[in-house]
Amino acid sequence: MTMEAPVQVKDIHYRALASVTMMGMSILPAWAQSTTGDPSAPLDILKTARQKASSSSLNASSIATGGNNLGIIFTILFGVVGIALAGISGVKLYKSSQDDNAREDAGRSLVGFIVGSGITILAVLIGVVTTYMTGSGT
Repeated sequence: MTMEAPVQVKDIHYRALASVTMMGMSILPAWAQSTTGDPSAPLDILKTARQKASSSSLNASSIATGGNNLGIIFTILFGVVGIALAGISGVKLYKSSQDDNAREDAGRSLVGFIVGSGITILAVLIGVVTTYMTGSGT
């Protein structure tokens, strides 16, 4: 007398999904071999790609211009974030110095103020150096 595990109804959909997947995977190689195609199709695709690449406006100067504009956007973003961080931390630092119950927030506010000021100073310095001192600004 052999003991077999009873088939659970809740596992049947997993078994069916595995069976369908295995059958589908076994059909794919035969289906791929049965399709006929033009042997010169890769050459036509390559020719079309070369024509599109030659008519593209993507070149070294457009990439440099886009990178410069992206750098300016990041510089402005870091400047705004630094000013906001320094401002919020400065207000919290002032409130904690006025309130005796909020002394534990003074250290975090001071660090936030220093970090925000540092980010702002770096963003302004980088923006001034790259924009005006290199001659790319107006």
